[in-house]
Amino acid sequence: MSNVDFVIPRRLLILGEDLRGRNRWAVEQARLANAFPQFRWAASGNTYQVHGKLTTNLRRQYAIYVALPSDYPHRLPKIFPNGWAIESCPHAYVEGNMCIMRPDQWRPIYSVAVAVAKAAIWLNKYEVYRHNGYWPGTEQGH
Repeated sequence: MSNVDFVIPRRLLILGEDLRGRNRWAVEQARLANAFPQFRWAASGNTYQVHGKLTTNLRRQYAIYVALPSDYPHRLPKIFPNGWAIESCPHAYVEGNMCIMRPDQWRPIYSVAVAVAKAAIWLNKYEVYRHNGYWPGTEQGH
């Protein structure tokens, strides 16, 4: 998938001015709650995840979770199916997570809500792929 597929709205970004007097996690939680209120944060020690369901244009619901790396926001989160498995697909990793963008495209100003939004796009494309046998839109090498 390319950035051409998705213009990131300002409300999903976290810029320096957003952090004045607030910590990153408070801003992250606000961004996610505003854009995707059905998602919840979960923590275990120093590991953070976000869990929720997304509904596609075909009205199918998919449960996913977003696993944040230890050096988040400096590295791309990984998005996994929760309670289902990705069937053979050109934009999924061996570990079972979705390829929402190349790791070098991730920027620290992106919020978890950006990753969830990209997962929503991915799921709609996945349904087209499963039904028609091709991945819609522009593709990039992995």
